[in-house]
Formats: sequence, structure tokens, C-alpha cells
Amino acid sequence: MEVFKGLVSKLINTRLDYPSINAKKGISLTPNSEIEISHAIKGEMYRTSDIWYVLTNKTFVWSEAIHIGEDIPLISKKLLLTADDIGIVKEIDLGAKIALKEGWINSVAILVNGESEANLIDFAKFLNTTIGVNTNLPLFETTHVGLHFTMTSGKPVSKAKDIALLLDKKGRFSKFTDIDKTYESDQCISQIKMEFQAQYDKFKRIFGREPDHLTSHHDVLTFNFPLFKFMHEWSNEKNIPIRSHRFLPSGKRFWYDTLVIRKLDLPSISRMDDWKKEYGTKAYGPEHTFVAHYGPIPPFAVVDYPSEVKKKNKKLKKGISDFLVSRDPVREIVIHLIKSDFRAQRDLIVQHKTLLDSYSGIDIKYFDGRVAEYLSIKNNLLKMNPWVEFLPCSLRSTA
Repeated sequence: MEVFKGLVSKLINTRLDYPSINAKKGISLTPNSEIEISHAIKGEMYRTSDIWYVLTNKTFVWSEAIHIGEDIPLISKKLLLTADDIGIVKEIDLGAKIALKEGWINSVAILVNGESEANLIDFAKFLNTTIGVNTNLPLFETTHVGLHFTMTSGKPVSKAKDIALLLDKKGRFSKFTDIDKTYESDQCISQIKMEFQAQYDKFKRIFGREPDHLTSHHDVLTFNFPLFKFMHEWSNEKNIPIRSHRFLPSGKRFWYDTLVIRKLDLPSISRMDDWKKEYGTKAYGPEHTFVAHYGPIPPFAVVDYPSEVKKKNKKLKKGISDFLVSRDPVREIVIHLIKSDFRAQRDLIVQHKTLLDSYSGIDIKYFDGRVAEYLSIKNNLLKMNPWVEFLPCSLRSTA
């Protein structure tokens, strides 16, 4: 990683967490001391400049206090803020609709295999008829609408007889904890490809355009090489960004490896790096994605919402700070929302218990956690962190 040298021209404090004179002070830099600079970003306007340098020790310093002998790369920070699991539960969709309309988020990941198309049609209509904040364009033009492929929740879009290897005795997709080495077989991969094509075709029929991005429920694209290879090759062919395998946090990997998916030898991040190099994936989305459920792990319930919201906001701010000190121009934050008047976990479970039969694979015991995430995002992440902007949507072709 290239490092740039700078010379301090006046006494100045470094700042922690974000580029602002109101941020917590770091160390003081004395005149004529030398510093190492990673890159420049836009921050708070102070006197004559809003350009701040990110130092290699991950602190910020106002650029006008530093003398440089070469150009420092200025990295514009763009954010993709994605609401996950849209299209199945009306209350989850409602949370996403409010968040989109109010400008809290700019991206959604759509599941297309619900019992009825009504939710999908309603969401597509909402995008086409609703004008977002600070724009005269419908949300259809400003929202990243992605396909959230699943083979571990609900029923298939394909005919059940054509993909029988992926289904349980009730004709639903097998649980992700039941996935084993047979999912690497040619016959199984062939059926996965068939179902993927069916979900992709349904997405285009409902929304009238290509997906803006591709993700997978329960992160199945990371389960084995054939799946990884297929989805990445598809992404390249269609030039549709796919979520990077690098987003998997160590805690989630530990959970998968030791407690959940013990029937698989899940590939490591380094192994998936090698797979990516093998065929040169070009259509990647953000290299890093921040996914942080929070609150107690089910079946334990949220009992103190203000505390959980405070905890989430702290995590979100840390995620933005990590983004700012990185050289990544784009990152993604994935959230899980539900808009509900219920707060008690038991009441949410009762309200949505029909999902256990109609759509397995979305954990209703976590719906109180979704309520807490909705309450936290109402604070509007971009107002809390004005140093980043939403990633704009590019011009699309219709289906």
C-alpha cells in the first residue's frame, strides 16, 4: 500500500472516529514533524477547506495544517445501505418502504418465492409511484433493487418435480443447516441453476428490469466451489454486481463452522480469494459488507429497546469510521427491519407463526431484533455521518 509523506506546518490535533473538529482528540502534531498519509477524504468544512487526510495510524487531520510535496488521492465515500429479506412479510416490507421514502436506506434485497406474488407486485408499485426525499424521481429510479436468491427458505419457483433434490418431504427447500456435500454434485448443481433461473426470470417479470445486485439467503454462495463458481460466472456474464465473500465476519464463520453447518467443510476466506482469482470476477459490488444483527440471540428476547438501539448506533458509527479510514470507495451495510407496533418477542411470534408453515427460513424468534434495527435506523445514518453519501444508481436497461 502506497504511503505519502507530509510535514506538519502548525500545531494541530489529530481526530478520532471521523473528520471533524468536534470529534474526539487524538495526539497533537507539532510543527515540522513528519507524518504518513494513506489518503484524503472530504470531512467537515473548517475555515478554508473540507479536505482531511487519513493517516496510516487511522486518525484524521485537517489538510491545511499539513505541507505535502505530492498529490494525495482523494477518495469519495459512497454507501450502499441494504434492507434484507424483502417480499415475504408485509411488516418487513413496510419497514423498508418507510426507510426508502424517508431516505434512510437506498437498497433492498428481494426474495421472490413467497406464497403469493401480491407482496412483490405491491412493492414494485410502491417503487414506481413514490417520490423519495430531496428528489423529483420515483424510488424506482433511485433505489438499488437486488435479487436475494434462496434455496434454503420457502418453496421453489420451479416445478417441485424438477428440483426434488433441494426439497424436503413437504415440498419446501431444505433448511440451510441440512445442506451437505451432496450439494456439490453435478445433479444438485444443475437443479440449483434451474431454480436460480426461475427466480431471476420472476424478478424481471415483476420489476421490469435486471436486478441491480445479487445476494443469497443464508449466504449460500459461499458454501462450496460449484455454487461460488456458478454465481460468480453468472454475475460476470450479466455484469450484475455480486456481494463479496469477504463480508463474512469471523464470529459468523465460527457460528457456521462449529454450531450450525457441521456437515460441510466451509471454504475459508483465503480459499475463496483463490477461487475468485482463478476466473477473475469483474462484477463485484463492495469488497466489504457490514452485517451486524444485534440484541440477544434467539430464543432470548430484547427486554431493553433503548439499550439495544444505542448499541446498534454505536456499531453503525464504528462501521462508518472503519469505512472512512479504509481505501474502499464503496461499502455496504445490511440491515434487517420490521415495522411493528409489537415489542415483546412472544407477541411477534404469535403474530407471525403462520410463517413456520407458509415460509420457513426466516426466523420469527428474531423479529424483536428486527424491530430494534428499525428503531435504530430511524436516526438516519447519513445525518449522523455526513462524510459519506449514498451510492447513486446507474442507468439501467429494462427487461
